[in-house]
Amino acid sequence: MKKVSLILAFLLFTVFNTFSQQDEDRGTGLDFSQEKYESIPMSAPILTRSYTNLPKSFSLKAYAPTPGDQGRQPSCVGWASGYGARTIAFAIKNNWKYNKTKINQNAFSPSFVYNQIKATGDNNCTRGSYIADAMKLMNNSGILKKSEFSYNPNNCTTKPTSYALQKAKNHKILTFERLAKWDNPYNLVGKVKKAIANKNPVVIGMFRYGKLGGFGELWTPPANAFGGGHAMVVVGYDDTKYGGAFEIMNSWGTRFRNGGFFWVRYNDFKKYTKTAYVLVDNAKSIPNKIDNNTNTTVTKYYNLSGEITLKLSNGRNMIPTLSSEAKRNFNIVKAGNSKKIKTTYSIDKAYSSGTQFRIYLKSKQRGYVYLIGYGGSDKSVNKLYPFENFSPFFNYTNSEIAIPNEDYYIEFDNKPGQDILCVLYSKERLNINTIISKVRYGSGDFVANMKKALQYKMFKGSELTFDSNKIAFKASSNSSSSKVVPIFISVNHQ
Repeated sequence: MKKVSLILAFLLFTVFNTFSQQDEDRGTGLDFSQEKYESIPMSAPILTRSYTNLPKSFSLKAYAPTPGDQGRQPSCVGWASGYGARTIAFAIKNNWKYNKTKINQNAFSPSFVYNQIKATGDNNCTRGSYIADAMKLMNNSGILKKSEFSYNPNNCTTKPTSYALQKAKNHKILTFERLAKWDNPYNLVGKVKKAIANKNPVVIGMFRYGKLGGFGELWTPPANAFGGGHAMVVVGYDDTKYGGAFEIMNSWGTRFRNGGFFWVRYNDFKKYTKTAYVLVDNAKSIPNKIDNNTNTTVTKYYNLSGEITLKLSNGRNMIPTLSSEAKRNFNIVKAGNSKKIKTTYSIDKAYSSGTQFRIYLKSKQRGYVYLIGYGGSDKSVNKLYPFENFSPFFNYTNSEIAIPNEDYYIEFDNKPGQDILCVLYSKERLNINTIISKVRYGSGDFVANMKKALQYKMFKGSELTFDSNKIAFKASSNSSSSKVVPIFISVNHQ
């Protein structure tokens, strides 16, 4: 009996030692750079109330591939960004929930990413890499599947051929954004939850976390945290689990903790997560439909809708009036003869200098949002949104942005006249600086110049429906050239 107890004790010691040494036996490989991180546009600064109605829990785990094993190679960025997040997003787009076989067959290659972004001259695979570089690669060049570009933990020098690079373009991601500032990760937990609840995987970089290995599904940081960085994927959250925690997919194989996954409490997540990127895939194309009346093929997925509210500092809305010619004149480029520029909406009341207000933007579909301001007194044209270092991409439906923000207001200056706000809702990213330059130096008025700069991208007036009680619209078109809806709002101050 004593001999059996000794054997059991030895086995338990061996298992414990194996798991406790797992950090030393597995590679990491995440590099950090504040400059590189902050060069990536941050996600849209949506209002605090846009986070309040999130579900108590949400998971993308059913779309995740079986956790892979990077071995000792410092390729965690390739595993987290390519194999993890890119595969999850692809599985979501193809509705492969719980179809582990299909997901694994179509998992993307970690080495396609790591081999191209690692430090130049590192032929021994000893250097790490940056998540930002991985995201840029998948955004600009795409990625190959693991079955097309295999992983070798002992080799990182193989590069894709020109044919392979061409094939990889079929799997570009739509965009990516950072979720927080470097030194001030304000509301990081809320932003990650918002991304997950909208089915967008989040790649994180944990820094000086000590050890991840151990028993059980919950990670508790050691008393003396140390070490470098490690990239992983957030696949879910639960407000009721461990007092609120994220579930994370690692790249140390299925023997790590709970089948390759583990949980981190929100407070520990905030403390040890230094960088966080949301990956956004292209939307799945809606299949063509047959119009039974004409027996022709109709494709209707070029849709946009949005809402704009101007609110005074006292909480009252600035009341708009819809132009009676808004739809009929929507695509007319020629400037009018009147000194007063014709706009889509006009604010009924004129406001005195010093009046303070905010602009609230809401989008009903994913897309890009821009705001340009025109000063009637000096004919100035300026970009008001996106702010510097923020992304114009609006990833969330039924959420709002406040301009300038929730703490400050816009104030009318001491130059009376007709000011115009132009909000651009777009299905594609616009070169807003080029557009503003054309508008500034055009021969017509502000509205005419803006329409001329956008005339080959605009929805037609017949494809639009405007709300007469508030500043809101819906647009739908069968044409792939219909991409942008400009809304012009006239505000007079005295």
